[in-house]
Amino acid sequence: MGVGYYLVNNCKREQLSFGDISGNKKRELAGNPASAAITTWYLLEHIGDEIAFVSDTYDDWPFRTGSRKDWCGYNDVTDHIIDQLIQSGILQDDGKEFLTTTLMCICADYETNGWMM
Repeated sequence: MGVGYYLVNNCKREQLSFGDISGNKKRELAGNPASAAITTWYLLEHIGDEIAFVSDTYDDWPFRTGSRKDWCGYNDVTDHIIDQLIQSGILQDDGKEFLTTTLMCICADYETNGWMM
């Protein structure tokens, strides 16, 4: 099991979890055309915001403000961005391949046990 990543916008208090596509690992994010399109679209739509990938494993927080604990409350806009890309004709909806663990469960573990998956 590898390290998963979430794209976090600290300015807007939003995140992309990539939960409805096949993976959030480094190679999956770079090698999957859908995740690459989602990431590129989001970055271009939010130029100037504090945006970075945050792992689900390490105790990293690349921003000067906020914290990993705050991140648990950030709105997941993955589905909204996917809808925009489908409406723009960039992505095609072929249904879900599989479901992944959600950030909500990870954050609940962190708040309860003080650890992350």
